Amino acid sequence: MDKKTIKSFLGFSERVIIAHFLTYFFVGGFFYFTGLNFLVYFENNPDSIATVYMQHFRPLSSTWILAGPLFQLIRGLIFALALFPFRRFFIERKWGWAYLWGLFLALAIFSPAGPSPGSIEGLVYTNLPVMLHLIALPEILLQTLAFSWLVVTWEHHKGKKLTIPLAVVFIIILIMSILGVIMG
Repeated sequence: MDKKTIKSFLGFSERVIIAHFLTYFFVGGFFYFTGLNFLVYFENNPDSIATVYMQHFRPLSSTWILAGPLFQLIRGLIFALALFPFRRFFIERKWGWAYLWGLFLALAIFSPAGPSPGSIEGLVYTNLPVMLHLIALPEILLQTLAFSWLVVTWEHHKGKKLTIPLAVVFIIILIMSILGVIMG
Protein backbone atom coordinates (compact mmCIF):
# COMPACT_ATOMS: atom_id res chain seq x y z
CA MET A 1 0.00 0.00 0.00
CA ASP A 2 1.25 3.45 -0.83
CA LYS A 3 0.98 6.47 1.48
CA LYS A 4 -2.07 7.86 -0.35
CA THR A 5 -3.97 4.57 0.05
CA ILE A 6 -3.03 4.32 3.73
CA LYS A 7 -4.16 7.91 4.35
CA SER A 8 -7.40 7.23 2.47
CA PHE A 9 -8.00 4.05 4.49
CA LEU A 10 -7.34 5.79 7.81
CA GLY A 11 -9.83 8.58 7.02
CA PHE A 12 -12.42 6.13 5.73
CA SER A 13 -12.02 3.82 8.73
CA GLU A 14 -12.37 6.73 11.18
CA ARG A 15 -15.65 7.74 9.55
CA VAL A 16 -16.95 4.16 9.40
CA ILE A 17 -16.02 3.48 13.04
CA ILE A 18 -17.65 6.70 14.24
CA ALA A 19 -20.74 6.17 12.06
CA HIS A 20 -21.18 2.63 13.33
CA PHE A 21 -20.55 3.61 16.96
CA LEU A 22 -23.02 6.51 16.87
CA THR A 23 -25.80 4.70 15.02
CA TYR A 24 -25.39 1.64 17.25
CA PHE A 25 -25.51 3.84 20.37
CA PHE A 26 -28.45 6.04 19.38
CA VAL A 27 -30.64 3.41 17.73
CA GLY A 28 -29.82 0.90 20.48
CA GLY A 29 -30.51 3.54 23.13
CA PHE A 30 -33.85 4.41 21.58
CA PHE A 31 -34.97 0.78 21.47
CA TYR A 32 -33.59 0.13 24.97
CA PHE A 33 -35.33 3.07 26.64
CA THR A 34 -38.62 2.48 24.85
CA GLY A 35 -38.57 -1.19 25.93
CA LEU A 36 -38.53 -2.35 22.31
CA ASN A 37 -35.00 -3.77 22.45
CA PHE A 38 -34.90 -7.54 21.97
CA LEU A 39 -33.23 -8.23 25.34
CA VAL A 40 -35.31 -5.70 27.29
CA TYR A 41 -38.54 -6.94 25.75
CA PHE A 42 -37.95 -10.57 26.67
CA GLU A 43 -36.53 -9.76 30.10
CA ASN A 44 -39.78 -7.91 30.83
CA ASN A 45 -42.12 -10.29 28.94
CA PRO A 46 -40.82 -13.81 29.48
CA ASP A 47 -42.36 -16.81 27.80
CA SER A 48 -41.11 -20.37 28.03
CA ILE A 49 -39.15 -20.58 24.77
CA ALA A 50 -37.76 -17.04 25.00
CA THR A 51 -36.72 -17.65 28.61
CA VAL A 52 -34.62 -20.65 27.56
CA TYR A 53 -33.09 -18.61 24.73
CA MET A 54 -32.45 -15.62 27.01
CA GLN A 55 -30.46 -17.79 29.44
CA HIS A 56 -27.62 -17.57 26.92
CA PHE A 57 -27.46 -13.79 27.23
CA ARG A 58 -25.80 -11.78 29.98
CA PRO A 59 -28.16 -9.83 32.25
CA LEU A 60 -28.69 -6.20 31.27
CA SER A 61 -26.90 -5.16 34.48
CA SER A 62 -23.67 -6.91 33.42
CA THR A 63 -20.52 -4.84 33.00
CA TRP A 64 -20.10 -6.54 29.62
CA ILE A 65 -23.42 -5.04 28.52
CA LEU A 66 -22.27 -1.61 29.72
CA ALA A 67 -19.07 -2.11 27.72
CA GLY A 68 -21.03 -3.14 24.62
CA PRO A 69 -20.68 0.24 22.87
CA LEU A 70 -16.90 0.09 23.30
CA PHE A 71 -16.73 -3.21 21.42
CA GLN A 72 -18.45 -1.47 18.51
CA LEU A 73 -15.13 0.24 17.82
CA ILE A 74 -13.78 -3.17 16.81
CA ARG A 75 -16.86 -3.97 14.70
CA GLY A 76 -16.56 -0.56 13.02
CA LEU A 77 -12.95 -1.32 12.11
CA ILE A 78 -13.98 -4.72 10.72
CA PHE A 79 -16.67 -3.00 8.62
CA ALA A 80 -14.09 -0.46 7.39
CA LEU A 81 -11.67 -3.22 6.40
CA ALA A 82 -14.42 -5.08 4.52
CA LEU A 83 -15.93 -2.01 2.83
CA PHE A 84 -12.77 -0.10 1.91
CA PRO A 85 -12.02 -1.96 -1.34
CA PHE A 86 -15.62 -1.42 -2.47
CA ARG A 87 -16.20 2.11 -1.14
CA ARG A 88 -16.34 3.74 -4.57
CA PHE A 89 -19.21 1.47 -5.58
CA PHE A 90 -21.34 2.95 -2.76
CA ILE A 91 -20.05 6.48 -2.89
CA GLU A 92 -20.27 7.07 -6.63
CA ARG A 93 -23.85 5.89 -7.07
CA LYS A 94 -26.93 8.03 -6.59
CA TRP A 95 -28.49 5.54 -4.16
CA GLY A 96 -25.19 4.30 -2.74
CA TRP A 97 -26.51 4.12 0.81
CA ALA A 98 -29.30 1.80 -0.41
CA TYR A 99 -26.77 -0.53 -2.05
CA LEU A 100 -24.76 -0.61 1.17
CA TRP A 101 -27.89 -1.25 3.23
CA GLY A 102 -28.91 -3.99 0.81
CA LEU A 103 -25.56 -5.65 1.39
CA PHE A 104 -26.19 -5.61 5.16
CA LEU A 105 -29.72 -6.91 4.67
CA ALA A 106 -28.57 -9.81 2.51
CA LEU A 107 -25.35 -10.86 4.23
CA ALA A 108 -25.67 -9.78 7.86
CA ILE A 109 -29.38 -9.76 8.70
CA PHE A 110 -31.41 -12.19 6.59
CA SER A 111 -28.63 -14.61 5.62
CA PRO A 112 -25.83 -14.61 8.21
CA ALA A 113 -23.68 -17.69 8.74
CA GLY A 114 -25.59 -18.73 11.86
CA PRO A 115 -29.21 -18.96 13.01
CA SER A 116 -29.65 -15.49 14.49
CA PRO A 117 -33.08 -14.03 15.31
CA GLY A 118 -34.78 -12.60 12.24
CA SER A 119 -32.68 -14.56 9.77
CA ILE A 120 -33.71 -17.32 7.38
CA GLU A 121 -31.39 -19.70 9.25
CA GLY A 122 -32.99 -18.66 12.56
CA LEU A 123 -36.49 -19.32 11.27
CA VAL A 124 -35.55 -22.71 9.82
CA TYR A 125 -33.15 -24.15 12.39
CA THR A 126 -34.47 -22.87 15.72
CA ASN A 127 -37.72 -23.51 17.50
CA LEU A 128 -37.98 -19.89 18.58
CA PRO A 129 -41.40 -18.34 18.05
CA VAL A 130 -41.84 -16.16 14.97
CA MET A 131 -42.61 -13.24 17.30
CA LEU A 132 -39.11 -13.46 18.73
CA HIS A 133 -37.66 -13.20 15.22
CA LEU A 134 -39.91 -10.25 14.36
CA ILE A 135 -39.13 -8.32 17.54
CA ALA A 136 -35.41 -8.47 16.78
CA LEU A 137 -35.70 -6.99 13.28
CA PRO A 138 -36.76 -3.32 13.67
CA GLU A 139 -33.71 -2.30 15.70
CA ILE A 140 -31.31 -4.12 13.39
CA LEU A 141 -32.98 -2.76 10.25
CA LEU A 142 -33.01 0.82 11.52
CA GLN A 143 -29.41 0.75 12.77
CA THR A 144 -28.00 -0.65 9.52
CA LEU A 145 -30.10 1.80 7.50
CA ALA A 146 -28.84 4.74 9.58
CA PHE A 147 -25.27 3.46 9.36
CA SER A 148 -25.42 2.99 5.58
CA TRP A 149 -26.91 6.43 5.04
CA LEU A 150 -24.44 8.15 7.38
CA VAL A 151 -21.36 6.49 5.87
CA VAL A 152 -22.28 7.41 2.30
CA THR A 153 -23.46 10.91 3.23
CA TRP A 154 -20.29 11.56 5.22
CA GLU A 155 -18.14 10.34 2.33
CA HIS A 156 -19.90 12.90 0.11
CA HIS A 157 -19.45 15.70 2.69
CA LYS A 158 -16.10 15.15 4.40
CA GLY A 159 -15.79 18.80 5.42
CA LYS A 160 -15.68 20.16 8.95
CA LYS A 161 -19.41 20.98 9.06
CA LEU A 162 -20.26 17.29 9.46
CA THR A 163 -17.00 15.87 10.77
CA ILE A 164 -16.53 18.09 13.82
CA PRO A 165 -20.03 17.65 15.34
CA LEU A 166 -19.97 13.89 14.76
CA ALA A 167 -16.47 13.58 16.21
CA VAL A 168 -17.42 15.66 19.27
CA VAL A 169 -20.54 13.59 19.94
CA PHE A 170 -18.49 10.41 19.42
CA ILE A 171 -15.82 11.50 21.92
CA ILE A 172 -18.42 12.53 24.53
CA ILE A 173 -20.27 9.20 24.25
CA LEU A 174 -17.00 7.28 24.23
CA ILE A 175 -15.90 8.98 27.46
CA MET A 176 -19.33 8.40 29.02
CA SER A 177 -19.17 4.71 28.02
CA ILE A 178 -15.71 4.31 29.53
CA LEU A 179 -16.80 6.05 32.74
CA GLY A 180 -19.94 3.88 32.86
CA VAL A 181 -17.83 0.73 32.71
CA ILE A 182 -15.39 2.02 35.33
CA MET A 183 -18.14 3.11 37.70
CA GLY A 184 -20.37 0.10 36.95
